[in-house]
Amino acid sequence: MTRKTLLAVALALAPLSGIAAEPREDLQPSGRFSVYGHGAAATPPMGWNPWNAFRTEVTQDKILSVAETIKRNGMQQAGYRYINIDDGWWLQRRADGGIQIRTSMFPMAASRSGVPSLRPWTDHLHAMGFKAGLYTDVGRNACSQAHDAHSPNLPVGTTAQREIGLEGFEASDLATMFGEWGFDYIKVDACGLADFGQGSKALASATYREGRPLIVRADAQATDADKVEGAYARVGRLLAQVNPDNDFVLSICPWGEAGVGNWGGRHGNLWRTSPDIEMTWESMLHNFDTASRRELYAGPGRWNDPDMLAVGLGEFGADHMTEARTHFSMWAILAAPLLVGFDLNHATPAQVALLSNPEVIALNQDPAGNQGRIVASEGPLQVLVKPLSTRGERGVLLFNRGEATVEARVSAAQMLLSDAAPIRARDLWEQRDVTATGGGLAFTLPAHGAVLLKVSGTPDTSGGTSLGEITGRIHVAVDGLPGYSARPAEVSGTPRVDRTPQGGPLRIAGTAYPRGIGIHANSRLEVLASRDFKRFTALAGVDDSAAAASGSVVFKVYGDGKPLFTSAPVRRGQAPARIEVAVQGVQVLELVAEAATAGEGARTPVVAWAGASLQ
Repeated sequence: MTRKTLLAVALALAPLSGIAAEPREDLQPSGRFSVYGHGAAATPPMGWNPWNAFRTEVTQDKILSVAETIKRNGMQQAGYRYINIDDGWWLQRRADGGIQIRTSMFPMAASRSGVPSLRPWTDHLHAMGFKAGLYTDVGRNACSQAHDAHSPNLPVGTTAQREIGLEGFEASDLATMFGEWGFDYIKVDACGLADFGQGSKALASATYREGRPLIVRADAQATDADKVEGAYARVGRLLAQVNPDNDFVLSICPWGEAGVGNWGGRHGNLWRTSPDIEMTWESMLHNFDTASRRELYAGPGRWNDPDMLAVGLGEFGADHMTEARTHFSMWAILAAPLLVGFDLNHATPAQVALLSNPEVIALNQDPAGNQGRIVASEGPLQVLVKPLSTRGERGVLLFNRGEATVEARVSAAQMLLSDAAPIRARDLWEQRDVTATGGGLAFTLPAHGAVLLKVSGTPDTSGGTSLGEITGRIHVAVDGLPGYSARPAEVSGTPRVDRTPQGGPLRIAGTAYPRGIGIHANSRLEVLASRDFKRFTALAGVDDSAAAASGSVVFKVYGDGKPLFTSAPVRRGQAPARIEVAVQGVQVLELVAEAATAGEGARTPVVAWAGASLQ
């Protein structure tokens, strides 16, 4: 068993035995903001990917034609700068270990020296003002080999020659792709770790080396999350080494499997939270749901990725502009990457205008990097609020998941604003100001409709900044749940802002708290204070939603690794620990909730950092 697995077993057994768990090494202060910290994704990447338009049947001319259209129609100026190649570009692995490029697809790569190179391709895109992206797989083989058996552009040759994935060639392939060829972005898929096991469709269609799947789709118990994480961690380390200018983006793509939502931000810039998007309303909603409650995991340089935009295709095509606008609004407020996936040569003026809306893009690209979070969810109506970099400004999305018209309203309190001060609001799609009434905003939304706003007012936290306003500065280093690989994302009990992990209100000893962070005990949060604040305050306690016999919790606060505060043990039903510590000059603040004793028959309780704020 790995250390992580042993720790999970020990923590799971401790409550049953009624004894205290061993001291947690991962609850010790790190003294640093331990996210990936490399690459050029300070805001969510924007660009174009050919997969949904062409799959593997893509060519140099097709991609260049779209790139030229993006440059001509104003989308490049709007921020779409990555032009990516997806699966299908490779011919085979050469005897020297390099990858032979399919030059019939990319004639620009042909070389008089006999060794094809994609450097002319990246040079051409760079000269056009774009960045260049490429695709590979973290395993031995790629997704097209597992799922597109009839593609004319699969790798050819012997079994070994057709192994064009990174496994065993990580250092040399990445040095070639970035050092020699000059790429700026890479999407690293994971079919090579999932789809070549005994009985797989891939092995039935061709001769591949059989491998025990490290990812068993939709079966977290059978997935080896530690090894999957290790494979991507190696890619992330190597990319940082071969890119001394730090001008690169690493997109991790195990489709929400293997607990990637917990570790993606430590090893890359964005990570898929979901399966591939399909061009249907239902699929888009599902992918949105995989990211919408993970606001504490996104921030500058690290983004939840619910997959490429489906705008322009299927139920989001030119005849479905209501759905297209709502879909784009949802990705914008999530601070999700904006990668368009249809052939823009056939885009209508209305589609180009939608994708180029400067006010919507500015909301997505806000430098604070806060992901919008759900503040209301009633029937088909959901409301998300995204604090922006200018204090008191919010992005607000009200959208209708359902098939009938609904009345929608958002209050000042839900927008983290005072209802005693004026509220100003602008409709970003209509590009006009709207009037607030009664301390809130109200709209009638048609089926699948949405309103996206930029709202400004006075924050409802007097004299301080609540942690919920700066989620882009927070890293969930330890979430308090043992064995993250063994729980599906939809029931994970994800740490939340202003809610418990299960979505209920924060409540300690019978008192409700509108602001704070809900998380399980045996957790550690890192807050990037950046020496911008003087004081941290909070009321920390065991949430009333915890089991009655859930044991006691000790709350600790560290500044740059040094202890600032330690509470007495706190149990469910007891008053919270009052915290007020000086943090002047502190770069990284750490909040630890450690289960001091194990409650009989219960796992670690839910805790609340109520009213947590920096002044």
